[in-house]
Amino acid sequence: GKAWVYEGGIRIPFIIKWPGKKGGKELQAPVCTTDIYPTLLDMLKLPAKPEQHLDGVSLTSLMNGSAKELQREALYIHYPHYHHINSMGPAGAVRMGDYKLVEYYETGEIELYNLKEDIGELNNLVKEQPERAAQMLKKLQQWRIDSHSPKPKLNPNYDPQKDYRIKK
Repeated sequence: GKAWVYEGGIRIPFIIKWPGKKGGKELQAPVCTTDIYPTLLDMLKLPAKPEQHLDGVSLTSLMNGSAKELQREALYIHYPHYHHINSMGPAGAVRMGDYKLVEYYETGEIELYNLKEDIGELNNLVKEQPERAAQMLKKLQQWRIDSHSPKPKLNPNYDPQKDYRIKK
């Protein structure tokens, strides 16, 4: 499920080796690639450059045990592309605590999941929790504005059922 914003496409193990520090810790905090740069700066005792890593945060407090979780309200995923192995098309997601909201950019359809109870994202909770879904959608939309994330241009020729892979 790579190239999707579902957990099968974005949830992967992340391993960091910090020379000179004791390792062997297994952490469960959700992190994202935007956290790598501020973490490296922090590990090297260099000043943070938030203008270069926007919403990324340093993971060193998790790694050295001074914190059990990161102090951030949400994780944002933005995938504004068409892809031959992804029939969902351009999409985005926001994770807040145990909940994740998925937005399909082409249709505006949204889905809401409790990842703690439903890691497979099989039980869409939008109808059961419309207030939470609306709040999370608003956060995701505001994040796209604040981060200047590119809005995808709809491709009227895209067919999610077609195999776009190059044949040899």
